[in-house]
Amino acid sequence: MATHKLGETMSGREVRKQARRRAILDAARGLILEAKDRDFSMPILAAKAGVSLVTPYNLFGSKSDILMEIVREDIFERIADIDPLSCEGMTDWIGRLSEALASVYYPNRHFYRRMIMTLAAQESAEGQRAALEFTYRMFDAPLNRLQEAGALAPTVAPAILARHLAHVVSGALQHRLMERGSEALLRQEIETGLLLLLSGLTTEAERPNMLARITILS
Repeated sequence: MATHKLGETMSGREVRKQARRRAILDAARGLILEAKDRDFSMPILAAKAGVSLVTPYNLFGSKSDILMEIVREDIFERIADIDPLSCEGMTDWIGRLSEALASVYYPNRHFYRRMIMTLAAQESAEGQRAALEFTYRMFDAPLNRLQEAGALAPTVAPAILARHLAHVVSGALQHRLMERGSEALLRQEIETGLLLLLSGLTTEAERPNMLARITILS
C-alpha cells in the first residue's frame, strides 16, 4: 500500500513539473512575441509563468536552454510536416517542401522574426550553433530518401546538404520576415533558392524540370 501511494505521489510530482515546464515555455513564447526590446528578463518570465524565480533555472538551467527547448519543439513540428512529403521527384519535392515551410512560417512571421532577434541577443555562440543544428535535422531524413530513390546524386553527403538547405531557408525567412510580402513570395524565395542549390545534384532526367521551374519563378 505504501509503495502504491509513493508511486501516485511521484506521478503527481511529475505532472506538476511538466505543467510548470509548459507554463514557462508558453510564457517565453508570449514574451518573444510581445517583446519590443528583443529580449526578456528571467524575473519577468517567472512572473508571467506564475512560478518562482528559481523555477526556470531549476527546470531548464538558463535562458538559452529555454530558447533551445522552444527551437527544439518547433523543429520537431516542422519535421512532422516535412517527413510525409513524397521524395519521388526532386522538382516536386522542392515545391511541396517550400509550400509546407511557407504555410507554417508566414502566418507566424512576427513570432519567428522576434525569435531570431531574441536568439541573436543571446551572447551564447554555443546556443546559436545548437539552434542551427536542430534546423539541419529537418532535412536529413528526406535528403537520405531522395538519394536512396536515385533522385539526388550521392556526390554530397545528406548531412552536408542539410546544412546548406537550412541556410537557404533561413536566409529567405530573414529576408521576407523583415520586409513586407506574402506567403506566396516567401514560398517563391525558398523554392528558388533550393532549386538553384540542388539543380546540379539531381539526375539528368530531372534537371530540365528544375531549370524550367527556375525560369518560371525568376
